[in-house]
Amino acid sequence: MRLKNGIVLDQDFILSPKDIEVQGEWITALTPWRDEEPGGWIDLSNKLVIPGLIDQHIHGCGGFDVEDASLEALAAMSEELARHGVTSFCPTVMARPIEELPPILDMIRAGQRQGLPGAYVHGARLEGPYLSPLKKGAQKESCLSKPDAGEFLALWNRYPGLIKIVDLAPELEGAEDFIRRVRSRCVISMAHTAASYEGALEAFRQGVGQATHLFNGMAALGHREPGPAGAVLDSEQVRAELICDGIHIHPAMLRMAFRILGSRAVVVSDSMRAAGMPDGEYTLGGQKVCVRQGAALLRDGTLAGSTTNLHQELRNLLRFGIPLAQAVKAMTLNPAVQLGADKTTGSIQPGKYADLVVLDQDYEIFMVLVKGKIRWCGNRAPAECP
Repeated sequence: MRLKNGIVLDQDFILSPKDIEVQGEWITALTPWRDEEPGGWIDLSNKLVIPGLIDQHIHGCGGFDVEDASLEALAAMSEELARHGVTSFCPTVMARPIEELPPILDMIRAGQRQGLPGAYVHGARLEGPYLSPLKKGAQKESCLSKPDAGEFLALWNRYPGLIKIVDLAPELEGAEDFIRRVRSRCVISMAHTAASYEGALEAFRQGVGQATHLFNGMAALGHREPGPAGAVLDSEQVRAELICDGIHIHPAMLRMAFRILGSRAVVVSDSMRAAGMPDGEYTLGGQKVCVRQGAALLRDGTLAGSTTNLHQELRNLLRFGIPLAQAVKAMTLNPAVQLGADKTTGSIQPGKYADLVVLDQDYEIFMVLVKGKIRWCGNRAPAECP
């Protein structure tokens, strides 16, 4: 397959007129535009081509949730994500006792091994249970527990390599031992934490490599007490997730965060099952959630995830004044690096999967390829696509 006459955001995240050659799952060449005889190619007519989007923090969408523990639900999520330009993701589990996780992890592993009809799975994400009850957000307090490295490693060894990210409040008793013993297995992400600025910096020195949904689930950034958010911005290595729906973070704060974080910014949806669905009542982590005008709230008004998707967040960021290349990189290469998947995805270059999103002049999605297969092209079935 050859995709012709595209404006490609290349491996250096520079726009250039290129044709993309695809063989099987892989990109095999990027070449300058050239005339070609009809047959075997798709004319993109100057449309923009960006890498497939990667969502490393997503609980649900399209009416389905990871905790449904159903392969059918995961497949439906996979299809819904591909419609919105997401080509790979980490199904994310809310806080719950470790002993309740195997059925969910079995399902995620099955989806990873068998393949899915849209976006594919990098691995599982555990947002809990090792979180602070003081900053629990929409997490169910009865499901929270102190960090237990032995307990977690027993689970990790049962599913070697499947768990890509585990969330942790680093101020909790047992956290230091947990970080020391787990940091070589997967990414440890600071989340739902009451840590101080100094405590967060110490956790980073010990091996915490990321902050979950920056500015949310933690103390507010202050000029006298910077808190964990200030520690993230003041560090040089720690990556930070940003929910860019315009609800979780003010656009001005997003602009400042992108300027400071640079390539450490990772855009996530943190979406729940109401994403892509009408307003109404839904559930998240065993709790009732009311969605009004796109905002997902518990009964007490606490934000309960989002109802957005990465494509909508990309359009938001462009509207907020974030440069295209930086916005796209934060939802492609940056998460790929974080997940250790940048050898195979995250940018458009030969030798990587043909995970591609084609956008029209209004940044609407025209076509989505996942590992070289057309998974979305407007309202047509893939078999009807060019």
